[in-house]
Amino acid sequence: MESLLLKNIKIDDSWNDFLSNKKNSSILSSIEKNIYNKNIEVTPTKEKVLRFLNFSLNDVKIIILGQDPYPQKGVATGRAFEVGSLKSWKDTYNNISLKNIIRSIYYAYNAEYKKYSSIKEDIENGFEIMPPNKLFSSWEKQGVLLLNTSFTCELGKSNSHAKIWEPFTTELLKYIAEKNKDIIWFLWGNNAINITKNIDITKKLVSMHPMMCYKKQGRENDFLFGEINHFKETKNIINWTGINS
Repeated sequence: MESLLLKNIKIDDSWNDFLSNKKNSSILSSIEKNIYNKNIEVTPTKEKVLRFLNFSLNDVKIIILGQDPYPQKGVATGRAFEVGSLKSWKDTYNNISLKNIIRSIYYAYNAEYKKYSSIKEDIENGFEIMPPNKLFSSWEKQGVLLLNTSFTCELGKSNSHAKIWEPFTTELLKYIAEKNKDIIWFLWGNNAINITKNIDITKKLVSMHPMMCYKKQGRENDFLFGEINHFKETKNIINWTGINS
């Protein structure tokens, strides 16, 4: 049976060994049956679910690993944390994770914590960062692979497909770790931390999920206010603002 999720993707050769493995092929086939044989709406659209396969694994410098796609219709793009409906930082949107990502990037370049609303004003007045519909593409071109532990979800229901995708994602992440040991892994949240706990990853930065950020004792791994800012640690490798990259 032809794969529903692979037929419209130009797959890079670096993934051939993974996809030709009978076990992985069987897992993916089972996933497609579990998800698409039911009369439910799923996000993102089929051609975006495994879009990372057109990206050469050999070119990956950093993996950002999150939870699952945004559950709102038309928002998920197949890149973790990207908001597909967003064209400008002036636009109104409700995706807290992305707002905290921008706050964290701002801190990495300016050593100052600011509310997202203040950063929007700074973008208008000199803080240079690519618009949201170009920023994630810029990261990808620089070698950032944006993955979730679950590649789909039911509309309106976060984490609804976590168990369905877990076997596939586990095998995928093992393959990535074996093939490219130079990658720095950003593990954001419990889903990312738990699914990689038995995988030999030599370089990783770990934090709580960007969804919830606040200063409090015991939150040394807070995504925004924690001891390590992932973007500051790696801005010599990736230009996280996307400007002149």
